[in-house]
Amino acid sequence: MLVEFENGEKFVSVMFNLSNAMKSEGEHCCKICGDLNEKELFIISFIGEKRSVKMSDIADFLQAPLSTLTTIVDKLVTNKFLVRYNSNDDRRVVKVELDRKGKTSFKEFKDRKEIMAKKVLGHLSESEQETLIANLAQLVTSMQL
Repeated sequence: MLVEFENGEKFVSVMFNLSNAMKSEGEHCCKICGDLNEKELFIISFIGEKRSVKMSDIADFLQAPLSTLTTIVDKLVTNKFLVRYNSNDDRRVVKVELDRKGKTSFKEFKDRKEIMAKKVLGHLSESEQETLIANLAQLVTSMQL
């Protein structure tokens, strides 16, 4: 399909603005969730959704080597965001769950996601919301090709 030059320019401009807005929102969210970086917040979110997680599952989720993940988790354990322990079923398996500060950060993150969803979708009808979500999903798929 042919893309008009002007539409291509508009698309790139809108995508650039969207990227900047998302980056800004991500930085703000990381700050209010405990001065975390993006990977740390992803880890806390992943663990918060699952409750108790094997280190290897987190590494798979982040597509990061276990050695890299261990360094990040060590910092989060030291700062009381996470608790690490060996599984009762198999002592070789290391599991992680949220500590007190991690639970607070996870709640802040969930609250922030809800605020953002309401901010973006709140002025749209249900049909428009569904269309926007479908179009964004299609955009992600197109960019992954």
